[in-house]
Amino acid sequence: MKIEWKADDAAGIEHRCMVVLATKDGDLINGPEAVAEQAKAFGESGELGKSFGGSVYVTDPKGVEAQRLLIFNVGEKLEKDNDLRRATARAWKALRGKGIQEILFSLDGLEGDDAVRAAVEGFILGDYQFTELKSEKDKLPGKLETLTLHDTRDYRDKVARWQKIARGTERARDLCQMPANHLYPESLAEKVLAWSEECGYKASVLTEEECRKAGMGAMISVAQGSDRDGRFIITEYEPEQPSGKTVVLVGKAVTFDSGGLSLKPGANMPEMKGDMGGGATVIGTMSVLRDAGCPHRVIGLVPAVENMPSAKATRPSDVVTSLSGLTVEINNTDAEGRLIMADALTYAKRYNPDFVVDFATLTGACLVALGPYVCAVMGNHQPLVDGILEAGQSVYENFWQLPLVDEYNEFLKSETADVSNISSTRWGGTITAGLFLQRFAGDFQWAHCDIAPGLYEKATDYHPSGGIGVGVRMNIEMLNSL
Repeated sequence: MKIEWKADDAAGIEHRCMVVLATKDGDLINGPEAVAEQAKAFGESGELGKSFGGSVYVTDPKGVEAQRLLIFNVGEKLEKDNDLRRATARAWKALRGKGIQEILFSLDGLEGDDAVRAAVEGFILGDYQFTELKSEKDKLPGKLETLTLHDTRDYRDKVARWQKIARGTERARDLCQMPANHLYPESLAEKVLAWSEECGYKASVLTEEECRKAGMGAMISVAQGSDRDGRFIITEYEPEQPSGKTVVLVGKAVTFDSGGLSLKPGANMPEMKGDMGGGATVIGTMSVLRDAGCPHRVIGLVPAVENMPSAKATRPSDVVTSLSGLTVEINNTDAEGRLIMADALTYAKRYNPDFVVDFATLTGACLVALGPYVCAVMGNHQPLVDGILEAGQSVYENFWQLPLVDEYNEFLKSETADVSNISSTRWGGTITAGLFLQRFAGDFQWAHCDIAPGLYEKATDYHPSGGIGVGVRMNIEMLNSL
């Protein structure tokens, strides 16, 4: 999407289609005063609808040079900035079927950076489609080719930065959407290597055999069941003027999770191509650190495996030795993400990090606890957890803190090894998974983000179904606040 800028009177700008937002009563949220009377008339007549989502498409608008005008109903009033994301995303989708590929939108009337960012991100994120594997591209919904922003306050640099950060979210979405016969550990590693020069980070990859020799027994226990060899992906970003802090991001990348011998129900299995969502979050974040001006040294570690049942697969009750030296009894092969994350957290020690944050689509229990739109965070360093909560709130990627209850460690006891990979009780599964990882985080200032809710079953206003790239925008805000 190309973004253009105009500072003249918005009413006098010649354009194919202008979008303005208004309350259900027709009171303008943004845009030129020249359309206020029309918006009010449509509001009073009820043509805008009674709630969020109604709109009127005017083919010969009065008082403006634009050929078309869409007035979009935001409801009784704007409750939060995220309503602007939803509104601009849905307004664009209302125009998509009319053959319009250019939109004029005025930033006048929007108060503050958060409001402007939300409105612009709605257009960008709402325009997302995964089309790489579609053959009849001429039949696909149109793309928003040009967004012309009317701006009298000079938001040009900020919007350019927000657009680049959103590109990281789109990269993460692309990875999550890609089916497992196209995206597997080796091809994921190849993508990360290919993006490195363009995006300004260094990348290297350990093969499965190199991981085995290094002692990553927990990761290998998952990888060995598949004919696709695992990969351990390492990315490194160095700022031009470093702050002196080092942050390690760890992301789970199970490119397909069948559950292994603890096989998943068939009805739920197709969505498991997205079980690499944590790795996608880390890769998407690494791809925009330079453009976002991140001041810290950041290391991204992504253990990438496929979890498959075969004659080579790990059996329930097998005991493996992790990179840390701790032995793990694997009582459920579908609790595999924490195994590969355990070795990655141990590997992080070699960077002597100031902070470590991990991301994983780890537990279905997180969805049971928090529903489909809120991710969990827990950790051993409250200022870091608070930074994630605040950063998530600022971009409407919602996280909620869960406690690491010491007494729940009792549920991870093993008769034959140092720890079991699955709890002995069905309750509190997100917390017990976090407690498992905490053993490997050691003395780090560490936070764990369970982003299982980031795999949407149904598309929303500016999110696709499947992996939505949650955490990328949050990460940039969190890193800048450290």
